Amino acid sequence: MKQLHKQASVNYRRDEEMPGNQYSPKTLKHPRSLPRSINYLFREQRLLFVLVGVLIGSTFFILQPTLSRLGPSEARTAVTSSLSGSSSVVQSSNRGSQGIFQRRSVSGRVPADLGRRRLRIVVTGGAGFVGSHLVDKLIARGDEVIVIDNFFTGRKDNLVHLFGNPRFELIRHDVVEPILLEVDQIYHLACPASPVHYKYNPVKTIKTNVMGTLNMLGLAKRVGARFLLTSTSEVYGDPLEHPQKETYWGNVNPIGERSCYDEGKRTAETLTMDYHRGAGVEVRIARIFNTYGPRMCLDDGRVVSNFVAQAIRKQPMTVYGDGKQTRSFQYVSDLVWLTVI
Repeated sequence: MKQLHKQASVNYRRDEEMPGNQYSPKTLKHPRSLPRSINYLFREQRLLFVLVGVLIGSTFFILQPTLSRLGPSEARTAVTSSLSGSSSVVQSSNRGSQGIFQRRSVSGRVPADLGRRRLRIVVTGGAGFVGSHLVDKLIARGDEVIVIDNFFTGRKDNLVHLFGNPRFELIRHDVVEPILLEVDQIYHLACPASPVHYKYNPVKTIKTNVMGTLNMLGLAKRVGARFLLTSTSEVYGDPLEHPQKETYWGNVNPIGERSCYDEGKRTAETLTMDYHRGAGVEVRIARIFNTYGPRMCLDDGRVVSNFVAQAIRKQPMTVYGDGKQTRSFQYVSDLVWLTVI
């Protein structure tokens, strides 16, 4: 009885101490303390993995703008050079049709072309004699090149050495039909240039000069590309002035056998200047004279190729007229060097 009485008194005292009907919520757990968070990071080398991830991400964002302007082979070279702390410069110098490449190691110097934006360029007639050399020059400069050619006079053999290059693309297409591309520059070379070829199909020749030029100028206007037209000395016709100046308008025959080429190029120049004046297209016109060099067609009917063909066949060399005519000759690499815009 004493035991029960003592327990009851204790319970009565405990009830007096607690207020009646007051709710006591559970105490909230304290957030993890700072030492426990640090301990979590160091456990199982988590901090090391975080730092490695930050380093990789920073390296990518630093190198990505540079690598986007370089090709795959150049990109690998740039990455290797940046990791080793040294840079390499490739210098090239063209002498005629031969290239001399010298590689040397330089520390603390950035190549001049590293900051240049890679251009996307279309070359019509790029499988021809002059066009293929121009494509080689643009590829060597680091640009992306799209060649458009219907192979009427062009040959795939002139471009076969570029087929494995990721910056080169070949499209079999006739410029008489429109084509949609996104490019920065347009080099319009498409047209048969030798008398043998353009006399073979004179209607096709003048359509290429007129409709082809119109389509390429329309493309240049649409995408805001710079446009270059390769014209010819034939726009002067049978000139009465020697040598011809650009201000000379010529002595032309609009109904002769060669008029499909002569008048076609004159019309192409007219269209080019009209698009420049009327639509604000940035244009260039290059009037090309007699050009010779590798990849010439042996039987194209022009002076140098005729002399070479007759010499190879051990035939007498033919000189037309009284031998007093004058001609302007240029090597193909010199022409390409002056044509690049």
